[in-house]
Amino acid sequence: MRAGQLRALVVRLASIFGRERRERELAEELESHIQMHVDDNVRAGMSAAEARRQALIKLGGVAQTQEEWRRRRGLPVLEDFLQDLRYGARGLRRQPGFTLIAVVTLSLGIGANTALFSVINAVLLRPLPFPEPDRLVKLYETYKPSGETALLVPNLRDWQEQNTVFEG
Repeated sequence: MRAGQLRALVVRLASIFGRERRERELAEELESHIQMHVDDNVRAGMSAAEARRQALIKLGGVAQTQEEWRRRRGLPVLEDFLQDLRYGARGLRRQPGFTLIAVVTLSLGIGANTALFSVINAVLLRPLPFPEPDRLVKLYETYKPSGETALLVPNLRDWQEQNTVFEG
């Protein structure tokens, strides 16, 4: 980013603060600009009312000029966002019951989403903490009378001695 672009960005960001002072300065500047044109028109032989009207026509309208200056001077997207945020906050303050329901609903939704993602991440997305997880097996024995499944360590050692497939 060049220095000129960076300076323009900083000026636009700074324009969010101190708006009233800048609006007064703009109004004074526009009025002095109009007055200069009125004086020129009066010297050219026009009446004061016609000179002012012609100056305003030449300027293109005070409201349009102010709006164009605001658009070029600030960050319209950020300013619109802040204005919408203030409007929403005022609306939520006016209806505390709705605000409470909205906050509870959002909290439950965000909490459930976070819990669900945590489980899915731990179970499905994150790899197992073993070097070769595809070689993992589960060994168990079923005891006929009770139907319980387990593997006793002495039995595992016996299987390891009988079979060379086990590496340890």
